[in-house]
Formats: sequence, structure tokens, C-alpha cells
Amino acid sequence: MLVNTADLFESKKNDAGTLFCGGTNVSWGKFVADVAHFAQYFSNIEKDTVILYIPNNMYLFCACFMGLVQANKAVALPGMLNPKNAPDLADLTDVIVTDTDDDFPDFCKIAPIATATDTDWKFRDIADGIIYFFTSGSTGKPKRIRKTLAMLLAEVAMHTEMHAEQIKQSPIVIASIAPHHMYGLLWRVLFPMLSGLSVDTDIIFTPEELIQKQTAYNKVLFLTTPSFLDGITRYTEQYTFAQNCIGIFTSGSLLNTNTSAATYNMFGTSPFEVFGSTETGGVAYRQQVNTQIWTIFDPVNVSVDDNRLTINSVFSFMNPYLMSDAVEMLDDNHFKLLGRADRIVKIAEERISLPDMETKLAEHNFITRAYCTGVQRNNREVIGCMLELTDSGADFIIKNGRRAFVDNIKKYLSAFVPAVALPKCVRIVNQIPTNTQGKFVKNEILSCMQSGVAEPIMQNARKTGEQFTADLTFLGDSAYFTGHFTDCPILPGVVQLHFVFMYIRQFFHLDAATFDVIKLKFTALILPNCTTRFELTRLGENEFSFCYSQNGAPCSAGKINIRGCK
Repeated sequence: MLVNTADLFESKKNDAGTLFCGGTNVSWGKFVADVAHFAQYFSNIEKDTVILYIPNNMYLFCACFMGLVQANKAVALPGMLNPKNAPDLADLTDVIVTDTDDDFPDFCKIAPIATATDTDWKFRDIADGIIYFFTSGSTGKPKRIRKTLAMLLAEVAMHTEMHAEQIKQSPIVIASIAPHHMYGLLWRVLFPMLSGLSVDTDIIFTPEELIQKQTAYNKVLFLTTPSFLDGITRYTEQYTFAQNCIGIFTSGSLLNTNTSAATYNMFGTSPFEVFGSTETGGVAYRQQVNTQIWTIFDPVNVSVDDNRLTINSVFSFMNPYLMSDAVEMLDDNHFKLLGRADRIVKIAEERISLPDMETKLAEHNFITRAYCTGVQRNNREVIGCMLELTDSGADFIIKNGRRAFVDNIKKYLSAFVPAVALPKCVRIVNQIPTNTQGKFVKNEILSCMQSGVAEPIMQNARKTGEQFTADLTFLGDSAYFTGHFTDCPILPGVVQLHFVFMYIRQFFHLDAATFDVIKLKFTALILPNCTTRFELTRLGENEFSFCYSQNGAPCSAGKINIRGCK
């Protein structure tokens, strides 16, 4: 049964109970007052549709979002907005509500101020509110999806009923996901509000931050992505998590079987996986501790057309809707997921399932995760794969070299795929590029595969507070050793700086537009195949120091300021 949001907001006007927590606790009453303030303020906007982009302040985002829909405005929620991509939304509206410093030519920019003023705003039910979501755009320009709040509220109502026992325990909702895509808005905003739970406004980026949140609260319910779980389960020996997580919810991409098992061992609960899409909403669920099979949600009806799912659902923006996912139906309520039908490539008349190849690769004891794709080589399409290594995989490649490693992987794959499908391009990385929803970003993956800058093999990685450390081995057959120098190859200084910025981006989530080198000193050579200790320390908001060393003696060190962070 759908909650009448008008009645909900009216009933919470004087409620002192905490709705938002984290840096500052905010009561229901305060939130309702701020929503009324913004509704009154935004009702003066003439346009029917408004772009909302508030990336780093969840409370302000929620208050503005609710204020906009209360003011009967359709809300467009881009995952990323800047002066370059804003014109893509110009056909929707020329009004942007944002707290960023960017200038948007040809748009009316409104900077919200979260200060409630007395207003006699009459709350209305917002089930007919319109939201424009945008698909991840991992393979090109994001697709625009128009949905109503009624679709999301129906899904929330289903989940509050399904998870009633967990809700009764009054956990605090914590998350590693942003609220501006459908999964985030559904679970991190609407689910807490309608289930009566409090939600922490901070976004979790690291295992240390997750441990801090678990320590701060008696019980937690954790919203996350497969890529985040992949990351923390690599360090089972480094971290000990409290056993107070009564539920882990994940969506966006498929959760690796090994990651699911490791998560269960670390937290004592099996992740609840939701399968669906922005277009369809939730379709099915599973917990791998119980089964690999997907169970269809009760309000969802499915049929199969050429092995692909066709959805009819109150959550879907279109009925019927043909998905790109191939399945094997086991009965009316259960199916086995076979992978995306559009990820079948044809190589020399052979039809190759890339998801199947990824699954087989992830089962190899050298590999934790794989992504396969078609790449162009000499005017023909071949298979390329990007791999994350286990400790044994890293040990093997350091001891035996990249060629022996690739030969081993090809020999293993030859038992499952024809010879023409064996990968011709293999790239070893610490992290396969994913977006905030945990989905692989194909254009970044292809760019990385085409780059001549091969990542070093990383071992013993550790992120503690404001410091990241790891052991790096730069393999001798990496392109940056060629010609530098012929008789005595050494690691170029520019390559050392390249990886400093890469790790700032990966582990501190800052992408520098420009930078200043404050101090830089080279004292010893870094040779091929020699393990080097790397230390990266955050000294201030945008200031970092770094050091490459061997046997305790520095090879190079420096200090940098980064500017124009994205």
C-alpha cells in the first residue's frame, strides 16, 4: 500500500525524532520545515522541469528534491553535471539548482540556501511527481528515463513489507552510494523516510569509514555496490568488522560468488542482491548463501522472448519492456541469469558470450575479477580482457613474467572457448574502472586497454586514514622502460608522477585538473622487476606527499598541490 506523502509530511511537522544523522542530526520536524521553505521558494520558478545537481551534501539534496516535487516541478537528476555536458539537457529546461561553483552559460543557476522560513505551505501527495533519471552511460551518452514517484513508492512499499523484521530492529541506514540515481534515491532517500529509519548523510568510501560508522551505531543497514564489496573483501586479514550489520543491500551489477561468500564471512550476513534496471525498477532478488537462482518480485510479471526477459511491472517506465538480459526460466517465479544478450560477440563465425568468459576467468585462482570486451586490432575485432589479480596471481606474474602469466590464462581458457576467442589483449589492473553505481565503465576500460602505460603489480595495499601504502613491481616488459635507457632501463620520473595521480584518484577520490609540484627529488633508480614501496599521504585538503623507496631508502619523493578537483 502506497504511503500518502502529504499525510506523512503533515504528521511529522513537530516530530523531534532523528531522520538524518552523521555530521549533524536533523529531526523530522526540521526537515519538513526545510522542505516547505524550498517548496515555497521553488514554486516561483516558471519552468515545469528543473535540473537538480547537489553532489556532496545529501541533506541539502533531499530537502531540495522534496521541495521541487512539492512545488510540482519535474526533477532531472544527472549523475554528473558540468558546463560541457549541461547543454545535453537544454531541451528539458534551462534551470539548474546546484550548490557547485560552476558557471552554466545559457542556464538560470539557482543556489539553494538551507534555511527554513515560516511558511504555511500546504503539502500535497507527490505520487504523480516526475523524475528524469539517466543511465550510467558506460558505453556512450547516458539514456534519459522518465519515471513517476508512484513507481518508486510502490517499490519502496514492497521492500518495507519484505524487510519488516529488519526494520523493527531500528538500524541506521548507512551507504557507499550517492542518492542521485534510481538505486540511491529509492533506497537511501525514500526507503528510510517511509520505513521510519534514520539515515546517515555521509557517503562511505573506505573500509575505515565503514568501521567508523559501525562503531558509531548499535545496528546498521548497509547500502552498497558489488565493486565496493569486491574492494573490501580483498583485505580480509587487514580489517575486522563489527557483527552489527543486520542487512547488506546491493544492486547495479552482479555480485561475484567469491565476494558474496567473503562478505558473509566478514559481516555474518549475506548480501541481498536486487536485479533490475533504471527502466524496469527491481525485477528479482537473491541471497547467494541460499541460492544462485533469482526469485521474481511478487508485483513483477515476466515472459521470455528469444531467451530475453520481457517485463510487466508497476515499477517499470514502460510495459511491456524487453530487457537485454538472457535467462533460463526454471518456473514461473525463478530464473537463471545467463548474461546480457547484447554482450555476445562474433569472432570468426564463432558466437562468444563475454559474461561466460568473465565467469570462467574469475574462477581461476590467479584472478578475482574480469571484464571482457571486443577490441579492434589491425582492422579486425578480437577479445580483450582486463583482470584484477589474487595474491597468488600477483606472485606468479612477478616470479615468471607477464608472458608466462598470459600463456597460463590462455591455456586455462582454451578448455572453455574456441582458439579464435582467446584474448589477444590482456591488461592487468588494480581496479577495473566502475562508476558510482558499481557498473563497469566501458569507455574508460577501452581507453586503459589502448594505453601504453601498464600498471605495476600491486601487493600489500593498505589504506589507513590519510595514508595509502603498497608494494609495487614495475614489470620489465612494460612499454615505459623501452628506450629509457637501452642498456640500462629505468622507470621514468614522469611515469612515477602518473601513478601518484592515479592513486590519488583511486584511493582518495580526487581527480586533479591542474597541479603544482612543490618539491620533487630523485635519489635512486627504480629498475624493472624490483619491488618498490610506495607511500602516499594526504597532508591537507588538496596537498599530498609521496615516496618511492627500496629497502627503506628513498628512490624519489615529492609534495604536490592539486587544483580544480572533479
